[in-house]
Amino acid sequence: MTVKAEVNAIAPTANAKAVVQAKGANITDLMQLLTQSAIDMQVLVRQIIALHPSGGGDAANLAALSALLAEIL
Repeated sequence: MTVKAEVNAIAPTANAKAVVQAKGANITDLMQLLTQSAIDMQVLVRQIIALHPSGGGDAANLAALSALLAEIL
């Protein structure tokens, strides 16, 4: 499963919402922030891949970045 898929699979229950609210936070807002952070990470990794050299000793790093992107999507 990817990061985005796992985040999307989280469905806070009424109990979870109440417990988080009792602690002074809003789980819906936090989940939206988590989703946006995953999207931001995806954009950043794509930008790095687009700018990163692909030859020589850099190929391994590019492969790792591509693997990271696959895990995020």
